[in-house]
Amino acid sequence: MCGRYTVTNPGDAARELEASIDPQAPLSEWWKPRFNVAPTQPAPVVIIKDGARVLELMRWGLMPFWTAKPGAGKPPLMINARVESLRAKAVFRDALERKRCLVPADGFYEWANKTPLYIHPHAGHVIAFAGLWARAKLPTGELHSFTIITSKPAPLVAPFHDRMPLVLPREAWAAWLDPANADPKALLGIPAIDDWLVDQVSTHVNKADHDDPECIIPIVRGSAAE
Repeated sequence: MCGRYTVTNPGDAARELEASIDPQAPLSEWWKPRFNVAPTQPAPVVIIKDGARVLELMRWGLMPFWTAKPGAGKPPLMINARVESLRAKAVFRDALERKRCLVPADGFYEWANKTPLYIHPHAGHVIAFAGLWARAKLPTGELHSFTIITSKPAPLVAPFHDRMPLVLPREAWAAWLDPANADPKALLGIPAIDDWLVDQVSTHVNKADHDDPECIIPIVRGSAAE
């Protein structure tokens, strides 16, 4: 699964994904370099709005509209959605048809025997996880939230976990966001990850409130993947 990730330059993410920042979104401290994005926190995602790509902040952990109804109980924390079951579960099936998003990132974390590992492209470029989003009306206002789609791991990740975020290749970004695309699941094959590194990093990253460059500083560079 994906439980922590990084997006260290939201401005670069907006440029790389050819998205503008939602002009109606209030300025926030969350529009800052993120070295340790954790569940329930706001994070940037790219959606189609009025025919254009827009970057806006959403809560990580999908909260569909029905979770806000009286008597619905406490909603589950849906930070990930398994690609194999997207059509089997109504909450994901509906979002797959109408509310697909790109989740900008430049790496993600896994833990092997309690050792934190930072998995990221060698060149440090922006990547995009396949995501789904939802809109819920709460007593406090409207909440937008998202989940990250996961798949079977690429060979680089398999020694550490049986799941990984589904990384969409650049040539699939437009088709994934296109609301007219009737078969988006056809885009969701196991991603080929080439020229990536797995760095052992400090346990500093273990605490969700630690969100600074120390999280990604390698202790042992690349050796964890060998």
